[in-house]
Amino acid sequence: MNAVTHSGLAGTRERLLAAAAELTRVDGWAGVTMGKLAAEVGVSRQTVYNELGSKAELAELLILRETDRFVAHVGEVVAAHPGRAVDGVTAAFRETLETARGNPLAAIALGGAQGGRDDFLPLLTSRPEAVLGRAVETVAALFSRAYPEAPLTASEWAVAVEAFVRLLLSHLVQPSGSAEHASGQTRWVIGRMLGA
Repeated sequence: MNAVTHSGLAGTRERLLAAAAELTRVDGWAGVTMGKLAAEVGVSRQTVYNELGSKAELAELLILRETDRFVAHVGEVVAAHPGRAVDGVTAAFRETLETARGNPLAAIALGGAQGGRDDFLPLLTSRPEAVLGRAVETVAALFSRAYPEAPLTASEWAVAVEAFVRLLLSHLVQPSGSAEHASGQTRWVIGRMLGA
């Protein structure tokens, strides 16, 4: 397959995922059909199935796409806090929590809002390893590179990030206070970990 053709396929998949995310936001997951998605993007239903697979596979692709977007944003936040691990990790946690609270796909995937009545795959709660593993591995490596002065090894960063992600998910599923309160908890934990 030449580069132009491969690029075209990647472009079609991304357009389909963007359209599926928007349809989910507007109509809820139950309102998303492969036929509606095909019409929205201007391709055949067979193209939708070829690119995305089943509706359950589409749900997984959408959540992994959102995960990658959250991780990219964490990279931007960390870059704004060079040499200050406690500040960078705390800001990344707070901004991710605030963004996720306003993200309709995250709400549906966690079983809230439309997720309670739709059949959207609750990937974050029923199969967390797909999202959790991807986020932990990427963010732990990012923190390790960004904060080499921190007294944590790469594997210790992975443990810390998994704890933060689980804390984040807990605050999303059962919020017990503001994002500021939750990030204060994170700041205390990372400060203790780093001896700051």
